[in-house]
Amino acid sequence: MGPRLIRVLTRLQSPLFTLMRGRMQGPPTLRLWTTGRKSGRERAVLLLYLDDGPRVIVVASYGGHSEHPEWWKNLTAEPNCRIWTAARGAEEMVASELDGEEREAVWSRLISMYSPYEGYQEKTTRRIPLVALSPRD
Repeated sequence: MGPRLIRVLTRLQSPLFTLMRGRMQGPPTLRLWTTGRKSGRERAVLLLYLDDGPRVIVVASYGGHSEHPEWWKNLTAEPNCRIWTAARGAEEMVASELDGEEREAVWSRLISMYSPYEGYQEKTTRRIPLVALSPRD
């Protein structure tokens, strides 16, 4: 799936996500708002997430493409963000990348939740970031 198709599918899914109030079939989905690193404007994207206690984990896979997704680039410039999930509601969050043993443990849980992530990592030479979104104090 190419980047253009990913963007089109996201645009189609967004109204459905809103209509269904986030209660969709399959792995849990959240809406993430970031601040555009170039424009300074708020940007929204739908992502699968893994609930991890007070934080949630999202994957910057971009379908296994060689480039990082724009939302991850935005979070590296400005880690403060917002999310909304059906289970948790709206939350102010701060992003950080997982590394080391913690990353490996979470990666296994993510593969169990959504097995295509494994193929995405095999498809690309970049290391796919795992992003912890933790509640902002």
